Amino acid sequence: MKITTVEPDSIAKELGLREGDDLLEINGRKVLDAIDYRFRESEPAISLKISRERDVTVYDIEKDEGERIGIDFEDMKVLACGNDCIFCFVDQNPKGLRKQLYFRDGDYRLSFMYGNYTTMTNAGPAILNRIIEQRLSPQYISVHVTDLEVRTLLMGLKKDDHIVEKIKLLHDNGIDMHTQIVLCPGINDGDILKKTVFDLYRFHERIVSLAIVPVGLTDHRFGLHKLRKIDHDYAAELLGRVEEWQRLFRKEIGRNFVYPSDEFHILAGREIPNNRYYDSFPQIENGVGLVRTFLSDFRGQERRLPKSLPKLARLAMATAELPAAFMERGVLARLKRVEKLDVRLRVVQNVLYGRSVTVAGLLSGKCLYSALEGTDCGDLLLLPPEILNADGLLLDDSTVRQLEEKLSVPVMVYDGNWGDVFRALTRN
Repeated sequence: MKITTVEPDSIAKELGLREGDDLLEINGRKVLDAIDYRFRESEPAISLKISRERDVTVYDIEKDEGERIGIDFEDMKVLACGNDCIFCFVDQNPKGLRKQLYFRDGDYRLSFMYGNYTTMTNAGPAILNRIIEQRLSPQYISVHVTDLEVRTLLMGLKKDDHIVEKIKLLHDNGIDMHTQIVLCPGINDGDILKKTVFDLYRFHERIVSLAIVPVGLTDHRFGLHKLRKIDHDYAAELLGRVEEWQRLFRKEIGRNFVYPSDEFHILAGREIPNNRYYDSFPQIENGVGLVRTFLSDFRGQERRLPKSLPKLARLAMATAELPAAFMERGVLARLKRVEKLDVRLRVVQNVLYGRSVTVAGLLSGKCLYSALEGTDCGDLLLLPPEILNADGLLLDDSTVRQLEEKLSVPVMVYDGNWGDVFRALTRN
């Protein structure tokens, strides 16, 4: 592993280690990645084998337990997914996006670090033992289905990947797990879904949560397996079945265990459940309880909203088709009570992925510009949260600044604080 950073005033700096040196071994063992290094670095006595050009030097170090040496490394190579799922969203991407969006990530380390979901198909004994030894917990696992015949079709398996046995091994060794099912109508639903849910419920001591999310279908499914879209009636029936299981699970273990994503509630025309329904919101990053959190945060800030603005101001709020109704009822209705505030909802269709994709987080700069060009965006355009990546880019690599220039209006991404919104609005 190539050293990219040597921290000042560190043990590494004192030893004379440099950027560009290669770490070959630590305590006689090859280092797999930065996580492996951190695990072994914590020991009070360590030995580093360092290569510089053609010279190899071994450094024996005694230090306090947990004390860092002070080196960092180049980014680790990400493990690819070992499946060919018939619903994989990566296969439905349009052309021309950044290359990372076409990579099927299946890395258990990113699951531990960032909550990325993996199928565990590529997790052999070495990976499973490492997860257990280094306590890489929790793991986020895409199970989808436990029936082998359906699993083979749904995930493109060539052989049994023994997912239940792997989960049992992690469970028995104290590794927490969050799991999910991408629901494909007519394939892994009905009695097959019930089997999957109850197969996983056996391990509820370590499986903290199970999310059920609807299959995502774009307009770019060329040559792919035909799949059905989830509609109102299907969503309503699914929620009814899940609620029966939840009543049983809450009675037995004190929590719902299985949680349908927000899309099911919205598609079924149901009210968004209360906070108790989601327990500790273990799957909020997976779209389970995100709407409830948004609404609860808004209501918690209601008393701090101004009664009136110093002068007339116009706010345009952009969102996708799916959340439009609850935004209108739960947010705009209250904002319209602020005197001298003209607030309007702008519903944006997804022209990048197609009309069937209706969630706000998958709106691109192209979507926003296509819907808002020539419309009155007021004094400030407010975009939904989670619409930018860590680099501040939308899905098509456009920026907020570029959207501002095209629409000739200040643009802001909602950051969870309505005070910030009103300060930006009145400042403009």
